[in-house]
Amino acid sequence: MKVAIDSSQTSGSIAIHDGARLLYSAYFDIRITHSETLMPTLDRALSYCNLKPKDISELYVCSGPGSFTGLRIGIATAKGIAYALAIPVYSYNSLQMAALACLPYQGKILSVIDAKMKECYAALYDESLKEITAPCVLSASDILSWPLQGSIVCGNAASSFAPYAEQSGFRIAPSWHNISRADMLFYMAEHFEPTVHKAGDLADLQPLYLRESTAQIKASKLRNSRKQENQ
Repeated sequence: MKVAIDSSQTSGSIAIHDGARLLYSAYFDIRITHSETLMPTLDRALSYCNLKPKDISELYVCSGPGSFTGLRIGIATAKGIAYALAIPVYSYNSLQMAALACLPYQGKILSVIDAKMKECYAALYDESLKEITAPCVLSASDILSWPLQGSIVCGNAASSFAPYAEQSGFRIAPSWHNISRADMLFYMAEHFEPTVHKAGDLADLQPLYLRESTAQIKASKLRNSRKQENQ
């Protein structure tokens, strides 16, 4: 039995797959921390499907980029279950997951996720989901300098690019494509190579942050400011 977890954004999602079909998928965006929602949702999902934790044979997790706190909670949860059951964890990044939903539209795919501080996590893929521009964190204006003609823009930051769509020649994905759903992780291997962690190397499974947290950035600015004052 496969279980997928996504807590990379403020929303969260849990899914269960039996190897032949999707059994269960739940999405929640209720502004309660993932530490309060993730395990209770998983417990209910297993119970609803008449399954026990010992029935889980594989775990799938979204490793980021995204919410720093959400990523830590999701990956810690995956590690804890994997250690206890001695099962592998398959991880993919959130920009790949957002892009997969737009594959049927054909053309290049710009995947963008809100990084706060007026920036986005972004990656550009071709019509076969081959990476053109690797995941990075940039302002919207910097991303608009990429070759986006004929692209479709997806991810939870896609709507912020709507004012530039016509002049830059790209489309915005329908809003329902921009909901982060854990069940997408089950289908990623058809297009992306997962990072696989087993019992001996689970400690190596780390969130993909791409930058320092907001708190770290503010602390760094404060230190630099104090240094300048003391000079």
